[in-house]
Amino acid sequence: MRRGGRTAVLAAVFAALVLSACSNREATVNKRPQSGSATASMVNGVQQVILRSGVDLRFHPSTITVHPGKVRVILMNTAKPGAGPPHNVQAPKLPGLTIPLIPAGGSGEAVFNAPSPGRYSFVCTIHAAQGQYGLLIVKPLSEKP
Repeated sequence: MRRGGRTAVLAAVFAALVLSACSNREATVNKRPQSGSATASMVNGVQQVILRSGVDLRFHPSTITVHPGKVRVILMNTAKPGAGPPHNVQAPKLPGLTIPLIPAGGSGEAVFNAPSPGRYSFVCTIHAAQGQYGLLIVKPLSEKP
């Protein structure tokens, strides 16, 4: 192959790679859907729900339903120790729902008072750019979850 022909082929391959990269600007992890919902269970008079998170950078479940009152949220980092990122939980509009960074294989919890009915978002602050967020729905006491 002549030098000019090889240059043209390399230029075409490069252009194809650049165009394919530009057509999909968001990383695959950012496109993963949120999944699952759960209703808090009463444990010793406190509403309780377990959130799991691991290497997929998602909360499982991503939607939690509670009633106004005392709530315990437990965050379990399901990644194997040393093989996954840490995770945390923060809810800007829910004072008390803050769980510090939990290393792979660890767990932590927060106990807070769920306010009046509404929808409140929570996030893993170090993976917000990857879309790791969830929703806490507070329903009225008169309404079943």
